[in-house]
Amino acid sequence: MITRKIGKKKLKLRLPLLIFEGSSLLEVTIAMGLVFFLLTGLAEMLASSLLIKQKADYHRLAADIISNELEQQKGAGVDTPDLSPGLHQKPVEEPNSGRRFLLSWEVIEISKNLKKICLSLSPADVSQRLSEVRVTLYFSRHLNF
Repeated sequence: MITRKIGKKKLKLRLPLLIFEGSSLLEVTIAMGLVFFLLTGLAEMLASSLLIKQKADYHRLAADIISNELEQQKGAGVDTPDLSPGLHQKPVEEPNSGRRFLLSWEVIEISKNLKKICLSLSPADVSQRLSEVRVTLYFSRHLNF
């Protein structure tokens, strides 16, 4: 019991006695389990963010390669052999990393003045788990694009 003198009155305060004697084995086990659970969630989140970043980099690279190929085909004109009806393929190597891809495109002549070009880019190495990226372009003889 603690007494405190305020003015002429004595005030008696009853505070519970807190005694810390250390942690029990059960408390330590629960704390370690909680920390392990949180660290597992953090590791899973980091792994998934790395996978998402890898896919985003691949899609950006695929968009660059396909865009360059489309620009080359548009610049060559509508009568180039690359734009003849049928299925075409060529290997492409990314200059910065040296990764190899297979670029395929199918040309379908819809009318005399309109061609449909369906491009797809996939990794040349089959062991990579990256998906195929597809793009479709309509090429008009009158508009020249």
